[in-house]
Amino acid sequence: MSQPPAILTQYLMDVLLEERHPAYLEVDEAGGLLRCGGALGHHGIDSLQVGAPVEDQLPFLLGLLPCPDPRMVLSSVQTEQDRCVDVHILQDAQSGSSWVILLDARSEHQQKQAMQQKGNELSLRSQKQSRVLNSHLGKSVAQLLMEDSLPIRSSGERRQATIMFSDLRDFTPFSERSPPEEVFATLNQYIPAMLNPIQAHSGIVDKIAGDAVMAVFGVLGTLASAPQLAVDTAIEILRNVDRLNAQRASQGQDYLEAGIGIATGPVAVGLIGTRERRGFSAIGHHVNFASRLQGQARPGEILVDEETHRLLTNDGQRFAERTLTLKGLAAPVRVFSLFPHTRIR
Repeated sequence: MSQPPAILTQYLMDVLLEERHPAYLEVDEAGGLLRCGGALGHHGIDSLQVGAPVEDQLPFLLGLLPCPDPRMVLSSVQTEQDRCVDVHILQDAQSGSSWVILLDARSEHQQKQAMQQKGNELSLRSQKQSRVLNSHLGKSVAQLLMEDSLPIRSSGERRQATIMFSDLRDFTPFSERSPPEEVFATLNQYIPAMLNPIQAHSGIVDKIAGDAVMAVFGVLGTLASAPQLAVDTAIEILRNVDRLNAQRASQGQDYLEAGIGIATGPVAVGLIGTRERRGFSAIGHHVNFASRLQGQARPGEILVDEETHRLLTNDGQRFAERTLTLKGLAAPVRVFSLFPHTRIR
């Protein structure tokens, strides 16, 4: 390898002296200091005693001398003087002594710390996003969304799906007459009672608005019938709400009930928002239809449209037929009603 031109050698030397502040120590075979020099003060090292053991004076070198190899490099060593240095140790084969070279590594250390901090921040942000997505969408769906592998085109597409709306009856009057702490404590009791069954039946939570929840079934790949999954979810939600009401009744608290509406048909589905904050959404007539059915459902009642009822694999015979006039629809519609169990009072 040819020697670099003198101008390059001088330039590299200037950079080394200006940016790395080299300091040096010569140490004999017994570990005593023979001589020292360079920018020791820059590294916070003062008053070294020639002849005294180096490891006693600079504990960060403990165990490194004598060096078993002709050359050794340790990066980003933290010293007792609260400095960060690169340590180079060279063996002098002729004299048997060791040369210790110290180079300022604070800039590299700070860069590493900044990169590590950035990595930690990204990791925490990812974990936070994952927790939020898990709580709203369910773990499997959240994982697909975080990995950009949810089986939906980001530009949107039309899917056959079953939409479910669940809402607590008379919650607005309750919230107006109750302290805010009681209102949110009540919501934090009821919302999991609705979300957990949705996630357990491969549903996607589209939105939560106060005491109301909208879920979509049939978007994720599953062998089960989407209408049946939605009805099974609704039955479990009402069962959970009754359990909560039994507990609240024993404590003298207000008794709240849910009404549920379900409709099946083609809807537009896709992802809405930015990369940092985006979510799944479904839009279309059957979304509005399910919402209006929920608005008409009596406490403890599940109302489903004709298509949902037709596609049920279980429970279909348990539904009673009703005729309703719904807002936005000119003619009365045929719907099916189910009170899945006796309510607790």
